[in-house]
Amino acid sequence: LHTSTSKACVTMEEGILLYYKYATVQDIQDLVSFYDSNCKSLGLLGRVRIAPDGVNVTVGGKLSSLHNHIDAAKTNTLFEGTDFKLASCSGPSNESIAKECGFTSLSIRVVKELVTFSCHPSLKPPAISSAGKHLTPVEFNSFIQGSSFEKDSPTRHRKLLLLDARNVYETRIGKFEAPNVETLDPEIRQYSDLPSWIDNHSEQLQDNCILMYCTGGIRCEMASAYIRSKGAGFENVFQVYLCNYKSHLICDGEF
Repeated sequence: LHTSTSKACVTMEEGILLYYKYATVQDIQDLVSFYDSNCKSLGLLGRVRIAPDGVNVTVGGKLSSLHNHIDAAKTNTLFEGTDFKLASCSGPSNESIAKECGFTSLSIRVVKELVTFSCHPSLKPPAISSAGKHLTPVEFNSFIQGSSFEKDSPTRHRKLLLLDARNVYETRIGKFEAPNVETLDPEIRQYSDLPSWIDNHSEQLQDNCILMYCTGGIRCEMASAYIRSKGAGFENVFQVYLCNYKSHLICDGEF
């Protein structure tokens, strides 16, 4: 009886799944068809954005359905190495919150690019292969506390900067603060404003160790690659996702 009840609870538990993949999409319509049929059959709601340079997905539903969706996505080689960020939740507390978060319907759209990198058409997005190193939440926390600066590390004698890559309405919710660590908040209203901010603050960023964070990772990926594309003095850029930061540290006993 206990086993059956536990299985029933897992089946009914809800969750949210976030993932993205920067990669060349050979057949966009084929992906549209996959998400349309798969998400509808599993009862998943949320947003799916498909572009020639990749896919960005945020969907919610029953945890069992989300696991099934991940298994189906993994059969496509396009998603090899993808970090599927899945978290359980109790669902939106009311209809207005659900609507604001985009979980009242399934929206699948084909767009020109995953994120609008810049409002200046002449500025081309950097190569994603040059993006900053991904840190686990524990590694990120160690950097902030200063325990990751090893004796022979190239970052040991560099100033540590925390760079918030989120929009201003997100940073108002809260941001990282740590002793002897400077937090940079660009206070941008849209992501396409970030490259200009980086250009205008290049001297402040150069020759320092930059720890960048954003909500799901897709914006950090592009922005960190842009910083590193500036060449000498901009090599030490690292990134972490906020969506699973706290939950990982709770599991490891940090909170």
